[in-house]
Amino acid sequence: MGLQKQEVLAQLQQGSFDIIRSADPGSLKELAALGPEAPFYAGLKLFRLGDKERAIAALSTGTESLSPWAEQTRYKTLIPLLIETKQTETALDLMKKLGKQAQYREQNWYRSLLTETYFAGEQYKEIVNLQKTYTAVSMDLRERGLVLFSRLALEPENQNILTEIQNFFFTGPISDIQRDLFAKIQQAPHIYLPQTVVDAIRGRLYIADRSYGDALYYLKQALSRNRYLFEAYPELLSDLGKAYQYSGAAKEGIRLFIDWDATIISGQNTKALITSGDKNEIRFKLFFYAARMARQIKAPSDALNYFYKALPLAPDPQQRDACIWYILDTSLETGEKDFASTLESLIPIWFDPSYFDDLLDKICTSYTTNHKWQELLRVFKIIYQKADSPTKARYAYILARAFTESYLSPSGELDFLGFSGEGKPAAIAERLYTIAFETDKASYYYRSLAAAFLGTKLQVIPEKTDEGDEKNKISAKVDEKTLMAYLAGYFTWGCADIALPYILEYREQLKVEEIRQLAALFGSSGRYGDQIQLVYRALMNRKDYTLQRADFELLYPLPFRDLMEPIAKQHRIPLEIFYGLVRSESAFVPDVTSHAGAKGLTQLMLATAKDAAWRIKRAGGPDFAITDTKDLENPETNLYIGAWYLAYLIERTGSPLLALASYNGGMTRVRNWRNSQSKLVEDLFLETIPITETREYSRKVLGAAAIYGYLYFNMSMEAVFADIFPVQQRPLEAR
Repeated sequence: MGLQKQEVLAQLQQGSFDIIRSADPGSLKELAALGPEAPFYAGLKLFRLGDKERAIAALSTGTESLSPWAEQTRYKTLIPLLIETKQTETALDLMKKLGKQAQYREQNWYRSLLTETYFAGEQYKEIVNLQKTYTAVSMDLRERGLVLFSRLALEPENQNILTEIQNFFFTGPISDIQRDLFAKIQQAPHIYLPQTVVDAIRGRLYIADRSYGDALYYLKQALSRNRYLFEAYPELLSDLGKAYQYSGAAKEGIRLFIDWDATIISGQNTKALITSGDKNEIRFKLFFYAARMARQIKAPSDALNYFYKALPLAPDPQQRDACIWYILDTSLETGEKDFASTLESLIPIWFDPSYFDDLLDKICTSYTTNHKWQELLRVFKIIYQKADSPTKARYAYILARAFTESYLSPSGELDFLGFSGEGKPAAIAERLYTIAFETDKASYYYRSLAAAFLGTKLQVIPEKTDEGDEKNKISAKVDEKTLMAYLAGYFTWGCADIALPYILEYREQLKVEEIRQLAALFGSSGRYGDQIQLVYRALMNRKDYTLQRADFELLYPLPFRDLMEPIAKQHRIPLEIFYGLVRSESAFVPDVTSHAGAKGLTQLMLATAKDAAWRIKRAGGPDFAITDTKDLENPETNLYIGAWYLAYLIERTGSPLLALASYNGGMTRVRNWRNSQSKLVEDLFLETIPITETREYSRKVLGAAAIYGYLYFNMSMEAVFADIFPVQQRPLEAR
């Protein structure tokens, strides 16, 4: 490559790959001189950069010293690249050579890749012969599809194979794998599907893309040729319902579906309807989607009528929950006077309480906004034994505040809390705060707030112990032949930015301390977002595992302290809140861009940043001279302007809570919302914000701030909230 070995090595290990991106592909075999792993990691990086030619050249430089994990990843990347670039014969030669090694030949990933290669070379007999010794259970979705299509190519008139292909495409939600395979068989010269099946598949793909008009066109084409297909595969019927609902043809769809049901109950069963169970599932889909179409055209009475007809026909608990959700939501939107009675009648047949979280959240926001405290209490009584923990905590906290602030008076609805009579407001509030505090799966936000009122300490992070630290220490020396060596190699060879998906592939095999070590490597590489993602996805829901303090420190890291601490102090912002904001906004990724165009650590819009920079300069501060979003990738610039802007919002709104809501939702909107709820205390006002994202954003930042305060700044979690809501510093009985 024309450069000294040490110079190339240094650049790669620092993450700079420009030197090999400009090199002649044929010279990349020289990378092996840097170490046996160098061509492998360089090839993966080139692949991620979209440089297919050089990626193939680097990955083709195989060495016998690669670990089994690296070798597997090498082939899983290289073979599809060769196929994509029309080098199928080369791919097949490599796979056959690899297959001579018994340790690879018996592995599922090898067989799957070989199947893919045979298919690209139209060697369908080889695929069928290869699969004779395996069951479908051992195949992944892609491999099963390729085997089916190979069998169809060999036996195009075999109806059983066609039925299996229909099962493949029409059972369950359609995936990107099925999309890709459909594109492949459309181009394959020896594989043909009936036009009805092709149209139905296209319709499903358009549904997945939310192109409902196109979906309706193709699904109607399939329906006109073969109605039985839709009765045999209820997922197709669901897609047809969605197409009618969202394409502006809801009235036509309602007529079709109701007439369809009439045909079924009249005894004109089709050949697809074999059992009464099948018939009920079809009828459920017809009524359920007719109801959804009726909602679409603002006909709630018809919608409720159809939903109630669908409910007893639900084929499984999950679809019954979906029907109940729509009944409750429709009833709520129509302002049904006795909504609580409807809820009470249906809650005994709920299957998965978490399915209703968003609906219960909507009810809570609506009733709090309209100060329907008694109705909110009644709903809480109904859901108390059934609701998911986060929902229960929110209701309990809001009702406790309503009693504390005398918005709500004791009533006969309190027996479920253990009060036989009306009870004293302070005692009732204390019981409700206790429920919010003790709900262990609730957000830190509500638990910390409740703890502040109860005058107790929230302890969700284990105390640091020497014994735990010693147990979790890992030797700095890593065996070169281990899985950890393979994963650590991404950091050694400057590939930290592409490492996360490769690490997550093995998260179930890694020990807790190994995950922590890899997370720390992300942090030392400046990739704190990946560090947070790894710990969250690999440890947060790990079976039989409780997060330790070391895990929280990785989930809530403390980067940029040399910048953030003096900036926060200068603008008189609590450092824990500043960290909570930056973590929530960007996960400490300096160049991140949101879908709306916000940029950098504090996610500033360019116009906002320019205005703030002008005001800062006019007041005698630094001159940041913002010209484009690239300037906002500079951590010091972004942090300074973001802190100034938050301080500005606090000054203009008079409240850190309102400032945080304004940071996300805009100051004018927050002011208007606040003016419409001027009689509510601030924490209850937050519960009335109509935009879910803004409502949740404030909670998220404050929850993160509480953890930062506890981990690093010698604060209790509830003390962080007491700084935001001074009202909580008064004893409960004093109210």
